[in-house]
Amino acid sequence: MTNRKTELRSEEKYAPPYPQEFYAFWPKHAVRAGIMVAILFAIIFLLAWFVQVPTDPNMPPLPTAGEFIPAPEWYLFFAFQPFWYLTGDNERWLSIGTFWLPALCFTFLFLVPYLLGRRKASNVRLVTSKKLLLALPVALFWIVCMAGIVNSGYHAKTTGCSSCHNPMMGVRQALPPAEMGEYYKVERQRQISIGRYRAGETTGYVGSYKDANWQLRHFYEPTMTW
Repeated sequence: MTNRKTELRSEEKYAPPYPQEFYAFWPKHAVRAGIMVAILFAIIFLLAWFVQVPTDPNMPPLPTAGEFIPAPEWYLFFAFQPFWYLTGDNERWLSIGTFWLPALCFTFLFLVPYLLGRRKASNVRLVTSKKLLLALPVALFWIVCMAGIVNSGYHAKTTGCSSCHNPMMGVRQALPPAEMGEYYKVERQRQISIGRYRAGETTGYVGSYKDANWQLRHFYEPTMTW
């Protein structure tokens, strides 16, 4: 039997409170991490194989299907929420939700080591009540983020896209243009010159179908916003 002492290694360059003894990366940590990654990929593969988006052309899903079904897109909807609510007269506040608040969060996270400082090593263990008190802000932050993600995403029609976006609906719905380069050089430029708007612009003759607000509304209301 392998002695546990021989499996541990120490590094003098690591000062407390870093662990003074730990397992080497190879083979113990690498094998354990590899097993966990393999299990995770197996779960994703099995879910993708057995729980697929309905694609039967003889019985396509309704455009409004998939509401309340969790999907990876929910994380993106949370970021697009300011474009949804801050429009019209409230557009002047758009930069707060799309730039200043994210910049403030990233700045705070970057400055955490400097604001809190590096604690000196101590053999005194924190009591359970103090651990819970320190974990409370982290738990509240996580709850607020998850609540925002769920609230912004459960309206999305997750599995209804293939109702319209399928090859039977033609080139503009599912199939790309036969000549992609020619389309953007000729047809797309004609749309810009006639419609007098560019992608992302909402103040011109008509609203753009490429702006973030339209994309979000189309996912929420595919039969109304198209």
